[in-house]
Amino acid sequence: MYFRGFRFQVALLAFLILSALGLGVKYLHQQTQVLGPLVEQIQEISGVAHVQSEKSVFDRASKVLVTLEFTRDVPLGVAFPKVYQTLRAQGGNYVVRVKDEPNDTLIRLFQRIQIALEEAIVTGEFTALEGRVERLAQEERVTWHLGLDREFIYVSLVQGESTLHRIVNRGSGEGRIRVAIDGGGALWPVG
Repeated sequence: MYFRGFRFQVALLAFLILSALGLGVKYLHQQTQVLGPLVEQIQEISGVAHVQSEKSVFDRASKVLVTLEFTRDVPLGVAFPKVYQTLRAQGGNYVVRVKDEPNDTLIRLFQRIQIALEEAIVTGEFTALEGRVERLAQEERVTWHLGLDREFIYVSLVQGESTLHRIVNRGSGEGRIRVAIDGGGALWPVG
């Protein structure tokens, strides 16, 4: 089809080629200059077993998904704040997904602990929370670790090969970094 010497097919082909080239360059830049160095920084943090990141090339407003797995030897309350600070220093919008492998006992135990967590957030009685978590975990013969900072409460439960990691926002506000837990069959937003 011609329009005063102008070929629409050639223009359309040129547009598609330039668009694909632009998206390719954007993806390459994102992987090598933004996400690659971020993954390397987080991987160096003690307690991080595995980290992966991804971001949609087509949606400029999309958040970067950072998937983390933690080791058993470093408490979640020690490792995650370093990850959080690294992401805050980097800038941008993130969803952090923490992977774990809980069994039914750990999921039920956390549901009981969650009541005490919510109560402690409202009342500020975190020393009572520690005693409650300890009592509940001992009843189920589960190894536990509880951590706390100004932003989050960190709960780790271990029974045999199964682990459960939960990061509960203390209500200090929504930020550019959200936390989701991937375990027990569903994505569980907490931050």
